[in-house]
Amino acid sequence: MSVEAPEATFTCPRCGAEYAGGDACPSCGFLQAPVPCDDDPSRNAAYRCVLCGRTVCGSDPAGKRAALCDLHAHVPIIEGWAQVYTTGDPLEADLIVQNLQAEGIDAQVYSQKDDHAFPVDIGELSIVRVLAPVWEFGEAMDLVESYTSGDGEISDDDATLVRDDDATLVGRDDATLAGRDDVTIIRGDDARPAGDDDATLVR
Repeated sequence: MSVEAPEATFTCPRCGAEYAGGDACPSCGFLQAPVPCDDDPSRNAAYRCVLCGRTVCGSDPAGKRAALCDLHAHVPIIEGWAQVYTTGDPLEADLIVQNLQAEGIDAQVYSQKDDHAFPVDIGELSIVRVLAPVWEFGEAMDLVESYTSGDGEISDDDATLVRDDDATLVGRDDATLAGRDDVTIIRGDDARPAGDDDATLVR
C-alpha cells in the first residue's frame, strides 16, 4: 500500500507568503527560479503576474508590491486583494460580494472613506470597491460580468439593482493562469500577502 508524500510547501522569500503548488508566489508573483520571459524569450523573468500568470520582465515591482503584466497594470491591488468592481452605492457592492461569496469567492467590500491606502483625490472617496483575492481574480471577474445584463442590471435571488453612473467594471482579458492551476495558499504567522509595503491580511 503506497502512501502519498505530502505536497511541498514554499515560503516566498520576497513577501513571506507560504504556499503549495505552482512555480511562483500567488501573492506577489515572485518565481522560485527564473523562466523565459513571455514577451522576449531571450530574457529571463523573475515574476508572474498575480492575476493571469503571465511572466513579467523588466524592473522589480516597488517594495513588496505584487507583480502585474502590462494588461493588468491598471487593476488596483491592496494587501493581496484585487479590485473587481466599483460603485458609488454601498448596497450594490454588498450584493455583489454576497453573490461572489455564494459562489465560493472570498470577496469583501473596501471603502476609501475608512482607509486611504489608495492614492486618491477627495472626489473619489465615495467609491466603494469590491475586492477578491488575487488568485481568484479571473473567476471573480467572470462572475461579476455574468451578473451584469446588457442593460446594466445586477441581480441576486432577492433583489435587483441597476448600476448608477459611477459603477464601472474592471477590464479583463482571456489570459490563462500559467503555472498556478494547483496553487494553495497556506496562511501562517509570517505570511504577508504583498500589495503594500506594510500589508497585512486579516481573515
